[in-house]
Amino acid sequence: MQIAIVGGGIAGLAAAAALGPRHQVTIYEAAPERESVGGALVVWPSARKALAEIGALAAVQRSASPIVRGALHDIEGRALLRAKDLPVLVVRRPDLLAALHAAVPTGVRREHRQIDNPAELDAELVIGADGVRSRVRALINPAAAERRATDYLVMRGELPLQIKPDEAGEYWGRGLLAGMVPLQQGLYWFTTHRSKLGPEPLDVTTALHETRSRCAGAAPVIRRVLDAAGAETLATRLWVAPPMRRYVEGRYVVIGDAAHAMTPNLGRGACDAIVDAVTLARAIERGRIGQWQARRVVLTQLARVGSRTLMRVALSQGTDRILNAIPASSGAASPDPVP
Repeated sequence: MQIAIVGGGIAGLAAAAALGPRHQVTIYEAAPERESVGGALVVWPSARKALAEIGALAAVQRSASPIVRGALHDIEGRALLRAKDLPVLVVRRPDLLAALHAAVPTGVRREHRQIDNPAELDAELVIGADGVRSRVRALINPAAAERRATDYLVMRGELPLQIKPDEAGEYWGRGLLAGMVPLQQGLYWFTTHRSKLGPEPLDVTTALHETRSRCAGAAPVIRRVLDAAGAETLATRLWVAPPMRRYVEGRYVVIGDAAHAMTPNLGRGACDAIVDAVTLARAIERGRIGQWQARRVVLTQLARVGSRTLMRVALSQGTDRILNAIPASSGAASPDPVP
């Protein structure tokens, strides 16, 4: 089968790795230079299983950091919920992409160009792995063509800092959300709050000034990290995909953020992109794309709604009351159905 994959990010590379040995595959990527940009990503067991299936897991594990334990804090730093033996890894986005590149068979063609009209591609199957701005999505559902803006500003970056073990985790409340994730070397951090800054591209200095002001009463580790952050910080608005009832129409399929870009609160964006791709390849071989669609639409659209709800809870003034209802001994429940 001749297969065109629009987008050479996580979803597109995973699809090429899974499909390449058996089909004539071409990946179209408009901006390969963006591969060096991005933060750290959570890898749940379902994604590890999919990565193993395409031969990329060992490379990911070499560069990833396990999260042995973590905590959920209020924004001032008081621990509300602790968990240990978490079944997750954290990997830098460039390292994950490098592992996926290495897993793509040599017979896969790669073209570095923008695809403005995927309908013109001469392929039996066109896979839209082209992110939240997807052009392929419009061919499946024209009403869902445009991405949707949120009022959230996201700041994220990496710093050569060490933090105390009990400072790792997420911080919720008072209209703020922050996270501290130790890596093999240094620290990955992020913050989120509602903001009227815009349009993109955002001025990093202005965004940092606003974020520091909003976090003036936050936990000391958050303020310390923001004081150390500089021009290398990423400042972006948060965009999501519209709801979708189907991911397949004729010869067009969407996967990853093109299908279900969501707020990052469940840590499933990269995982679902990988699982979408590998399970789609499996379904193509078995002639069961309809069954694939039925399962993936339900799981990923529920995750999209769940992540949005969790974002609202995280930024809520009532976070303490909600979390105090959870037993302190609770372990972390994986929001991650293994395919």
